[in-house]
Amino acid sequence: MKRKKITAMIMTVTFVATVFTGCGTKSEKMNDNSSSAMTEDNITQNNETETIGTETTEKETEAERETGTSVFSALKNYYFEFASGAGGWNTTLTIQPDGSFSGQYHDSEMGVTGEDYPNGTMDQCVFHGMFTQPVARDTYTYQFRIDSIEYDKEPGTEEIIDGVKYIYTDVYGLEDAEEIYLYLPDIPVAELPQEYLDWIYRPDKTQNTLGTYGLYNLAAKEGFTSYKINEEASDIDAELSALEEEAQKINDQLQSGELSQGDMNQLSYELYQLWDNELNSLWNRLKEKLDADAMKQLTEEEREWIQWKDKEVETAGLEAEGGSLQPLLENDKAAELTRDRVYELAEKLKND
Repeated sequence: MKRKKITAMIMTVTFVATVFTGCGTKSEKMNDNSSSAMTEDNITQNNETETIGTETTEKETEAERETGTSVFSALKNYYFEFASGAGGWNTTLTIQPDGSFSGQYHDSEMGVTGEDYPNGTMDQCVFHGMFTQPVARDTYTYQFRIDSIEYDKEPGTEEIIDGVKYIYTDVYGLEDAEEIYLYLPDIPVAELPQEYLDWIYRPDKTQNTLGTYGLYNLAAKEGFTSYKINEEASDIDAELSALEEEAQKINDQLQSGELSQGDMNQLSYELYQLWDNELNSLWNRLKEKLDADAMKQLTEEEREWIQWKDKEVETAGLEAEGGSLQPLLENDKAAELTRDRVYELAEKLKND
């Protein structure tokens, strides 16, 4: 249960399962990803309100407010994630046009048991709050703070439910956040701080720009990657068929016999992430579609699935524990189980 990152063979991030739990200790980060920070020039030029004599013009104040609002509005179809690799911890959050945000953090430690909690330990939190108005720092960066944040369960408390010990904490990724940067997709990678890049996931590292929105907690030097929420898929079967084609391409490379073990480990993680991203997308669509009671029931079901999935991934890796093959075995199992769960949720989305 430690907060650290591994920047060796596997990239970092995603798991929608986290969407259902909360905050606590973190497993090791299994991938090399990251977010970034911007230069601090032109703050005055972009953000200050013009003053005539000693008075600030109302027109300029409204224009600045409009700019900030439009930035948050652009995020409504995205979710942000700060995460480890397969089977590890994960924080996700969404931001609404008015600056309100909500999310979850979880870290499952199924091997940490006791007499009263034989089914393992789960660190988690569910949170919501409000960001301050975003202010432009330069062409590619906005900055803001946390105005308020609340938790469904008091951090520092714990309880045992169905043989699982739940430890409630604050949200990993936003702790001690004094300033938060929002990076726009067109920001050059060269302008991003390495501390951010060390956290985020970039599928194409040859790309000169970030390519998506990013969040960076300056105080903790922790970064979030954003993913598009495919809110209204008109044809889920076609959507899954396209995913299967992408997955087959990755599997063909894995079976080619031309890759090093390190390359196979990384590519297997990409396969897992392909299905995990779809799982996140389906989950967010179900949240919009189901009523409160149905969503509550599905959330409980998902929590059980997460615990089972994490345990199965851990067991799969034991065959090569401590060896270079272990990440590949874990990623393969995570991809397999997540793909199966994707089809289950897709069917529910089509039928409910």
